[in-house]
Amino acid sequence: MVKLIAAFSPKGGAGTSMIIANLSIYLAQKGKKVLLIDAAPNGGALHSYLNLPSIAVSDEVAEHFSVLPLISTDYQNLSFFSNLQHQGSKISELLMRWQGEMEQVQFDFVFIDMGSVIDSDLMDVIAIADYSLMFISPDFISLEKSNYFFRELFNYRLRNVELKYDIQLETQNIRRAKKDYLFTFRNLLVMLSQAIPKVAAQIANVVSDLKIGIVYNGLRNSADKELTQLYRLLISNSFGIGTDLIAEIAYSDLVPASIAAMKPVVTLEANAEFIEALDKFSSTLSGKLFQQNSVQKKLKITPFNYYEWFGLDRGCSTFDIKNQYEQLKKLYVGENPILRDIYGDSDLFILNTLLDMMFSELNDPEIRREYDMDIKSHTVSLETSFPDIFIIGEVIKKYNRVKKREVLVKKDVFGRSAEKRVVASSDGDFVDANEIFNKYRELPVTGDLLRKIREEVGISFELIISRTKISNMVLDAIEKDKYGLLPADLYVKNFVQQYCKTLKMNSENTEIIASGYLRSKNTPAETAAAEPAAEAESAQQEKA
Repeated sequence: MVKLIAAFSPKGGAGTSMIIANLSIYLAQKGKKVLLIDAAPNGGALHSYLNLPSIAVSDEVAEHFSVLPLISTDYQNLSFFSNLQHQGSKISELLMRWQGEMEQVQFDFVFIDMGSVIDSDLMDVIAIADYSLMFISPDFISLEKSNYFFRELFNYRLRNVELKYDIQLETQNIRRAKKDYLFTFRNLLVMLSQAIPKVAAQIANVVSDLKIGIVYNGLRNSADKELTQLYRLLISNSFGIGTDLIAEIAYSDLVPASIAAMKPVVTLEANAEFIEALDKFSSTLSGKLFQQNSVQKKLKITPFNYYEWFGLDRGCSTFDIKNQYEQLKKLYVGENPILRDIYGDSDLFILNTLLDMMFSELNDPEIRREYDMDIKSHTVSLETSFPDIFIIGEVIKKYNRVKKREVLVKKDVFGRSAEKRVVASSDGDFVDANEIFNKYRELPVTGDLLRKIREEVGISFELIISRTKISNMVLDAIEKDKYGLLPADLYVKNFVQQYCKTLKMNSENTEIIASGYLRSKNTPAETAAAEPAAEAESAQQEKA
């Protein structure tokens, strides 16, 4: 069965036409029947790589695919169709019209070069094609354009779902009500699918239906290769869009010569680096096109767990976690141009705080073991997927405090900020509940003490309810020492333990507080009042 493959580049000059022409020739030489279609809005340059004159274009687009005026090439098994946009037709509409006939053709592969224009037509072609190849170079401008493409693709597909199922109002409400959580596009989908479960599958398909492979062209060193891996993780974490690494093309000396001469590399170079890259390219692409999808597609999009944030498997080593953490910390830097069109300064502050907390928990064997045993419950909702101490509101408050202490050092000749210096804030990143408890360790454990510790840590009453599932009435009774409204001691002890875990108390302090609270609860008021007096009298007698 014929496979339709769309090829495009968010930025011109990424080598799309050159590589697609060479790949098509290579596959044709291997005995595959290939049709190469030039659909670039500016006319494209594929004909030059195929040694065809510029006048050899298909001036008319036939109503039926079966009567397209295909052009023969110098390569057996390779046909060409040029200037598909000559009459201004939308490529996606033509492909839909020809869909039935294309299934009957004898071609193994149909490559369609869409050029470098990011518009709704490209988005629709990506949805129709069996697979899409995105060509980018490991340079900042190319990656910035790629960020713009992914953002537009995400918004376009989400907008289609909103219009089809009339859920625009729900999306707007979530953006307003949960704006503090929307530091990634993907998290918007998570909350939207949980708010409207009847269309959860359709919402998930905004990203899960996409089949996009990335071809990195012009790699020159190990730093470029490292960047390719991090960039795919960035797109996954930000948009939820999974991309495949299809090929990494390192330019040999003959590639620039091919571009300059507009002649295929395969005709200039034999059994060398570029040919080997094409062979690996075609094998990987074929594997993606013809692999059997035995895994049933998920019906909804769920929050990431810690390992998915780091792009690692659950059974990875501590070394892998540390190494990936260090790489991501280098990536999520405010001045990094790779992040343009995705994150602002406040978003990056939140993400870095989140990374620090997840790394801290995964790097602690005991906490990691507990997390692994209960990993499913952490991805039930967006709130539960974060570390307990990760409170968005508090993180944003800290960001605002740091931001206010940013001092302008000097300006350039145009009056623009030329240099800024951040005055170190005296505030710690987060307050340790264990240290706070040490201040009150000699006092009886009461509900009022618990409340004081909670407020000093900066955790709200509502968050305790959300994380522990303790009812509003019971939690209020615990903090106000309304013992008559509390259930049996066994349940009260469990509630207080959950309370302490939410405050990130260690196990020793958790047990001290839970036992101490029960002791206060079960000690009559008269006895509790008499104990300090008796202690004072005993002290006086000892002095006498």
